[in-house]
Amino acid sequence: MKKYWIPVIIFISLTALYIGFSAVKGTPYLYRPVWDVGQYVDISERGYDAHPCTSTDYPPGEICGNVGWYPLWPLVIAIVRPLVGGSSQTAYVGLAFLFTFLGLLLLFRFVERKYGTVPATVTLAAIAFSPASFYLLTGFPYALMLFLISLYLSLLYFSSGLKGEIGLFLTALALSLCYPSALLFAVIPVVRYILDKRRSGENFKKIRFWLDLGKYAAPFILGTLLLWCYFYYRFDDFFLQFHFQEKYQRAAEFPFTTLFRSLTRYPIFSPENAAILWYGLILLLFIPYGIGPELWLTAIVLYLFSPSTGTTLSIYRHYLIIFPAYMIIGTSRRPLWFRLLFILLGLILAVFIMFPGFISNRLI
Repeated sequence: MKKYWIPVIIFISLTALYIGFSAVKGTPYLYRPVWDVGQYVDISERGYDAHPCTSTDYPPGEICGNVGWYPLWPLVIAIVRPLVGGSSQTAYVGLAFLFTFLGLLLLFRFVERKYGTVPATVTLAAIAFSPASFYLLTGFPYALMLFLISLYLSLLYFSSGLKGEIGLFLTALALSLCYPSALLFAVIPVVRYILDKRRSGENFKKIRFWLDLGKYAAPFILGTLLLWCYFYYRFDDFFLQFHFQEKYQRAAEFPFTTLFRSLTRYPIFSPENAAILWYGLILLLFIPYGIGPELWLTAIVLYLFSPSTGTTLSIYRHYLIIFPAYMIIGTSRRPLWFRLLFILLGLILAVFIMFPGFISNRLI
């Protein structure tokens, strides 16, 4: 059990860094219901709302409200709120710290069992000191996602039988109710299943093959479908989420075009470009990857997904959930000093660019 002090120490280091930084700057901004956090809190307290925009929101004709955000995190806040005196802020702050700790613990256990103690330690260090890791400690749902994906990986690789199948389904469903891009984590079980069956000589034309494949993919899609069904029942608009997003002017675009435009139009050390470069260098510098294709493919898909919407808005926190990227660093054959130096670069970006921008209300 001594090795499990490692995630405890890393968690303490993460929290001490940003609590201490906030204390030195004399700001409680880390804990406030800023930006999207306010929407999650609003959903937890009042439920979903959709109404025509006014001149104080966006140009008339658009849809405003809180229907652009997913329900699991608000639901968890609502469940815990009565236990902490009715304070939403106390609930989401406490939950963020709790899920961050549990997520780091579970991920450490997974990577340690699969790859060893050193890769597990480096993986957790990469998460804790990545450029936007402080978002794990806020009212955004990223800590919950870390916990859920760590649990899912543990079940996928180390469980079997009916209980394991049920656990996988429920965990994947929970992920899909947590965040829009969470459905992309379906790449992990789908690619893993296809590769396993290919190695065993499975006939891909069999109906059983496709049924089993669908069993892994379906829960990642089901959460979004359930939410859209609710929107249809409540607001008579099955695609309300898309209609709500129209005012943000997101449009499908070749992701490398979006990335190139950002890198050439804005300062190289702007928060967006700093994140683009740090995560992009992970995918370039640590080839060949030490993790399975299902994991590094997921990292690439997640890296390209946000730019494929035509904008790099908030990309620094969107990239926080590329959890396989941290495992790529942890399991790399590169020298340990090189990997730690790269993690230190992420920490420098966090301390000198990202977190100061966040507590100054400049990071959306």
